[in-house]
Amino acid sequence: MKRLFTVALILGAMMLTGGKPIDETMQEEVGLNLRKLTDDNLSLGHLYTVKPGVPFQASIHGCSAKQKFYWTTFRRIDVSPDGEELAYLNLNDKKGNVMIRKAGGLSSATQRTFRDVRSVSWGADGKVYFADYTNGMNSKVCSTDAHAGSVMQQITNAASDDDPILSKDSKQLFFTRYESGGGPSIWMYDTENGTLTSCARGFNPWPVNSEEFLCVRNTQRGQSEIWLVNFVKGKETLIVSDAERGFTNPILSPDGQWVVCEGNSKSSVSKKQNLDIFAVRIDGSHFTQLTYHPAMDCCPVFSPDGKDIFFLSNRSQKKTVHCNIWSMKFPF
Repeated sequence: MKRLFTVALILGAMMLTGGKPIDETMQEEVGLNLRKLTDDNLSLGHLYTVKPGVPFQASIHGCSAKQKFYWTTFRRIDVSPDGEELAYLNLNDKKGNVMIRKAGGLSSATQRTFRDVRSVSWGADGKVYFADYTNGMNSKVCSTDAHAGSVMQQITNAASDDDPILSKDSKQLFFTRYESGGGPSIWMYDTENGTLTSCARGFNPWPVNSEEFLCVRNTQRGQSEIWLVNFVKGKETLIVSDAERGFTNPILSPDGQWVVCEGNSKSSVSKKQNLDIFAVRIDGSHFTQLTYHPAMDCCPVFSPDGKDIFFLSNRSQKKTVHCNIWSMKFPF
């Protein structure tokens, strides 16, 4: 085991110092059965760090001000309801678009949008939902069939809507609305009657049931936290908070017991901050770091059976704007 760890350190150093890109598993990741599912030609983009241009609380960026580490939080990958396919964003000519491909391994992909898309999710109704940025920063929530035709439905009309995610029963569509001066908030679109409801402060929504969702909130001190919000009863519960780290992109396991998210950590190889994937029980207990690679691991999503996690990573890549789709076993 000591020899394995030494080899991992050497290989990690090769990648970080400009050596030939390699695929690797850190010692702490042994047993996760990590698999790279795409080739090295994808440009999923936006895996770089940025600094918020507005006060922390008004930002939709992941924040760890104490570590001076900030990152974009768009959801760029999701899995089909049957677990057979993946929807993801591919960046070409500075525009992102939704692609569909098989989840099992290397395969060809089909382009499903021809706009400028920044986030994507796959609904139980067979549609992919996305944020359309074609008209500059005036983003709208839209949808299209995951497989057939080219008809695009525009759902919202506000100036800045993003991160749409449909509830399991397809009755509620949650999304982030950013309003200048007011910061981000979670809104809900009723798919049956078309009404819009402002639910609570935050961004990166993930529906739990008809009354609750997970979301991210940034504190005044510049830390991203994971919250569970019951917008019907007005009850709000802090799930994950850390003075040294921030956490974004929360997802719920299919059995409703675990929250998985991305967050910053310091690599033992590069000695620098990067993004890794973490898990915690929905009651806030059993907080666990899952990945430890010095590259960026982000945008986790569960397979429908809860046995695997798909995620994006630039391990084996030299640039953070290029990455691959990976999978790993969920260990709990």
